[in-house]
Amino acid sequence: MYIFLALVGIWTVIDLFKGYKKAVNKNIYLFKNLSILSGIILIFFLFGPFFLISPVKIGYSSLKSDCITLFYPTSYETRGQEIFVMTKEAEENVKDFYGNTKNIKVLVGLSNIDMLRFGSHPKANGAGTVFGIAIRESKATSNIIAHEMSHKNLAEISNVKTSAKFPRWFDEGLASYLGKMDYYKNEQDLKDDLDRGMYRKDITEWKGIRGIFQWLNLTFIKPNPRLIYGQTYLMVKYLFDEYGQEKVYDLVLKASQSNFDKAFIEVFGITVNDFHKEFIQYIERSPHKSS
Repeated sequence: MYIFLALVGIWTVIDLFKGYKKAVNKNIYLFKNLSILSGIILIFFLFGPFFLISPVKIGYSSLKSDCITLFYPTSYETRGQEIFVMTKEAEENVKDFYGNTKNIKVLVGLSNIDMLRFGSHPKANGAGTVFGIAIRESKATSNIIAHEMSHKNLAEISNVKTSAKFPRWFDEGLASYLGKMDYYKNEQDLKDDLDRGMYRKDITEWKGIRGIFQWLNLTFIKPNPRLIYGQTYLMVKYLFDEYGQEKVYDLVLKASQSNFDKAFIEVFGITVNDFHKEFIQYIERSPHKSS
């Protein structure tokens, strides 16, 4: 959404400039159009995608700890307290890997409309935005919150506002691993996917903005989230199990400053493609105990 808003903003400025050059009464033109633009921006701060950084949050209350600020609907005080406890638990899970967590703002939404106006997909249970994290009240768990916190921490380490620098399989798999989201699939499930031809062997190629759209296609447009969330979770779990947490964290640090594929070779001594082949061979070996 924020990329779309940025493009609209650029187009608006250009259009205003063109209109200003043609206007007979330039002062009236400026006053009229800047008033409309100011009103739209005010709405974005009070009710839209800039809500998290707005100094005024109508209908919302907040809870704070050292690194966390949670904003929740005032009428949902008990639920807000529960989600705040989940958020602190999620922070501990993420901190165990990253060492520390950046100051994170968490915003609780109640409906599809809330999730959309706060800058995420309307059907999302949780989503990272430029300014923080949006969580759906009815689906809030420490697992989902930790998942989104991982995305934000990965973005902060890369000194960018998104974690798109990392390929989707690693970014999403790491977030699911730190969120302890082992309920999507186990190794036997993934072996069954391989046997049925459902396993995504091209997933290591999902990179950058194109990779994000490929991911969204399978999670929202042609939804099969259990398939790819489970697959990427198990891929990253395999990295942790075989090479250890320190190595994976070393990859995060090196990849944040350079190319992910080159950093992967430097840290693990194999290419991403060879790792993926190794992982598939591991899955093909049976039997696996269901968990």
